[in-house]
Amino acid sequence: MEPIEKKIVIFGAGLYGVKAFEKYGEEHIDCFVDNSQSKQGTFVCGKPVKSLEEILPHINRVQIIIATSYFSSIEKQLQCFGVMDYKIFEDEFIHGYYETDELILNPYETSAAAATEEEWISQEKLTYSRKAVNDETEKLFEKQPLFSHIEIETINRCNGTCSFCPVNKNADPRKKAVMTTELFEDIVRQLAEINYSGRFTTFSNNEPLLDERIIEFNRYARKHLPYARMHLFTNGTLLTLEKFIDLSEVLDEMVIDNYQQNLKLIKPCAAIYEYCMEHPELKKKVTIVLRKPDEILTSRGGNAPNRKVLAEYGDDRCLLPYKQIIIRPDGKISLCCNDATGKYTLGDASKEPLLDIWYGPRFQMVRKCLYQGRKAWGDCKYCDAFSMG
Repeated sequence: MEPIEKKIVIFGAGLYGVKAFEKYGEEHIDCFVDNSQSKQGTFVCGKPVKSLEEILPHINRVQIIIATSYFSSIEKQLQCFGVMDYKIFEDEFIHGYYETDELILNPYETSAAAATEEEWISQEKLTYSRKAVNDETEKLFEKQPLFSHIEIETINRCNGTCSFCPVNKNADPRKKAVMTTELFEDIVRQLAEINYSGRFTTFSNNEPLLDERIIEFNRYARKHLPYARMHLFTNGTLLTLEKFIDLSEVLDEMVIDNYQQNLKLIKPCAAIYEYCMEHPELKKKVTIVLRKPDEILTSRGGNAPNRKVLAEYGDDRCLLPYKQIIIRPDGKISLCCNDATGKYTLGDASKEPLLDIWYGPRFQMVRKCLYQGRKAWGDCKYCDAFSMG
């Protein structure tokens, strides 16, 4: 008699879990497992969400598939229970920001906006993300891998007025700067020499379409970086259908943050939505995210204008110095994506090779300090951004 194929248990009931569900098929899935108590007892894709403790008595009869960006912490958790028979779901989500075929995404449907700063600080997700960041940093501290995410800010300006952003157009303290074409092409050349295959974006703390060269820059990068996963974030206000079509031809993923307090589509996004409905193949690379310009988000090291209640995370580590390299228009390298004003500079791409900067003494010092805890590096102790990079 042929052995009965094990049913699959997907560990992670979020976007990546749904992606795994779609890949493996409903008939092969037994249930989801998630550490979030608010998800336990609910259903995702018609399958129940359980706690790990609920499935442990039957663990030998199922196959665990970890489908979450927090996979290092989940691995550690499973191993603590003696569970070694698991697989990590490897798919495009490793590189993508939003792995969904839904053209319009409303993040508040699964995670309501925090009503107060205290509510943000006490949110359940923060507990899991802190642990995941600490666990992943432990793994990478000795390895010192190449960056897997690069942001090139070609112009340091934004036309948005988001209350949570320290560089919104009403509060931006930065002197205006625009990257030279020569510097941009030199950065791309260096990445091409190492066959760079990570994330690449011509966006950071800005609105990229304020730079009229942004389409040509992305075309140039696409030509020379065939293995990179190219992204672009924009607020969509300056998008025309012509610009959208041009960008969609070279990007792997375009995220349009539709900032409207009542979550209505702004005019350019409405036009793009109609176009994508007529060209459904674009749904795999375009996501319109409904966002509120006035909401409570991360403190960004205490620099978010609408954050006054700051908790300290001095003993927590940070993963970003192992993942990101953020280049400002003048070539200066910022501490991370949350260093919106460029308070810290770890190198200068207009004078030093990228690899020399990445493996150089300043980055090494930051990694050592933040491995010891956020209290060891300036305002980082007030930063509640726990990103997997």
